Amino acid sequence: MSVDVLAFGPHPDDADIGCGGLLLKLKSMAYTTGIVDITEAELSSNGDPDTRKKETLNASRILKLDIRENLKIGDGAVANSPGNRLKAIKIIRKYKPSLVLVPFEKDRHPDHENSSKLLKDAIFMSGLKNFKTDNQFHKPKVVISYMLSYQFKPNFIVDISDYYTQKMEVLAAYESQFQRESCRQPTYINSRYFYDFITSRNKYYGLKINVEYGEPFFIDSDIKVDDPIKFFSYIIF
Repeated sequence: MSVDVLAFGPHPDDADIGCGGLLLKLKSMAYTTGIVDITEAELSSNGDPDTRKKETLNASRILKLDIRENLKIGDGAVANSPGNRLKAIKIIRKYKPSLVLVPFEKDRHPDHENSSKLLKDAIFMSGLKNFKTDNQFHKPKVVISYMLSYQFKPNFIVDISDYYTQKMEVLAAYESQFQRESCRQPTYINSRYFYDFITSRNKYYGLKINVEYGEPFFIDSDIKVDDPIKFFSYIIF
C-alpha cells in the first residue's frame, strides 16, 4: 500500500512528540498516515525493546496510523552510511508518500541529528531513476522538519488545538519513558516538567497563530501565497 504522509522518528516516541498533532489532524482529513522508527531504542535508560514495542503499538492505535515500521538501525549507531540509506530508500519507495516528516537537523541527541542527514540524503536518492531497488523510484512532493528539543525558528505552524488531548494520550502510552514512577533511572524526558515543556511549547506556538495549541515546522522550500489578505487573516494586531 501507499501512504499520503510518512513520518520518520529516530526512536519510538520521537515522531509522536514532534508531529503527533499534525498526524492526527491529517488522519481526520482522510489522509493515510504512517510512522517509520529508525531504531528500537535499545539503549534507552528505561524500558526494554519488548516494552517499547507494546507501547509503540498502543501509541500507533491512538494515532490511528495506517502503518508503522522499524528500520532496526542500531540505537546510538545511526549513521549516513550506504547500508542505512538503502533501508530508508526502500521504505520510501515501498510506501510512496507525498509528504515526509523528519527531525530537524539540530538537536541534543546525536541520533536525531544523524537521522535528519540520513533521511534527507535517502529521500534525494529515492528519486533517482537509475538507483535500482525492488521498487520504482519515488520522490516525495514535500519534506518537512519537526521540532524535538532544539528550538528553531519555524516558517509555519499548524493548529492542533482539536487534537492536543489525543496527542498527550499518545505520549502517555510510552509509560516506560515519560512516567518517572515507572522508571528505574531519572531522565530528561521523565521529569515531571517534561509534560509542562511540551504543553507550554505548543501553547506558545498556538499563541503565535491565535489558537490554543500549535506545532512548529520548518521547510526549505519557499511558501506560495496567492491571497495575502485571506492567508494572514488569523493575525491580530
